[in-house]
Amino acid sequence: MKKRIKKWVLDTLHHLSFYRKIEIEILFIILLLCSGTLIFHLVEWWRTFDALYFTVTTMAAVGYGDFVPKTDLGKSISMIYMMVGMPLFIYTSALLVERRLMRRKE
Repeated sequence: MKKRIKKWVLDTLHHLSFYRKIEIEILFIILLLCSGTLIFHLVEWWRTFDALYFTVTTMAAVGYGDFVPKTDLGKSISMIYMMVGMPLFIYTSALLVERRLMRRKE
C-alpha cells in the first residue's frame, strides 16, 4: 500500500507541468511564511513584521542573528521550520534556475 502511494505521488509529480510545480511550491512557501510569522508572533511576542523578517531570513538561510528565539518552544519551532523551509526554498530556486537554463538551450 505504501509503495503504491509513493509511486502515485512520484508519477503525479513527474507529469505536472513546470508552471504547475512552481504554483504548488510558491503556495507552500507562502503558507510557511504565513504560519511561521503567526507562530513566532504568538510564541516570541515579536511584532508581526519582525516575525515575518525572521521567517524569511531563516528560510533563505541568511540568519543575520538580530532576532533569535528566546523561549524553548520558539527554538524548537525554529529547528523544525529550518528543516522544512530551507529545502523548500532551495528546491523552488533550483526549479526556476533549471527553467532559465532550459530556455537558453531553446
